[in-house]
Amino acid sequence: MSARLIHHIGILVPDLEGAIELWSAITGYTFGPIHRYRSTHYVDDSDPTPHFHDARLSFSVEGAPHIELLEATGEGTHSLAQAGVHHLAFTEILELDDEIERLAQLGVTVNGVDRNPQGEPLLFFTEPRTTSRVRVEFVAPLDHPNVMDDGSPLWRDPATGRLDPWGPRDS
Repeated sequence: MSARLIHHIGILVPDLEGAIELWSAITGYTFGPIHRYRSTHYVDDSDPTPHFHDARLSFSVEGAPHIELLEATGEGTHSLAQAGVHHLAFTEILELDDEIERLAQLGVTVNGVDRNPQGEPLLFFTEPRTTSRVRVEFVAPLDHPNVMDDGSPLWRDPATGRLDPWGPRDS
């Protein structure tokens, strides 16, 4: 297996707007529009059946690795009890089920999986107790259930077909 590069570092915070202000002042980074990962098929240790998961987040424009600020929500993997450095993320992983199996052979377990309505895995998080107390997120290159903070759809880049909370940018 060739080495993968970290796409982003997720930091779970109690107040997203306050964290954007703080992390902008600390790093000089610009953070993008607040948007939401709003899924109805998330599974974690808070509920082993697919359930609603609504996470507010913002990514830095600078990177990679980017900084992803996420606002704490719910009782499971994204609860306030999990605040702090939350995960290291690797994106563009084509076969997430195969990756889960590969990691299981290494003794790494999963705690947090999202699938689309067709059952395809969109992302998963490792159980931090099996990865030196740091979650690792693996993300498939599929459309994810992201919307803007007000619930409106994300802009889709006509050149790449990818959803993008930034909208069109000047070249």
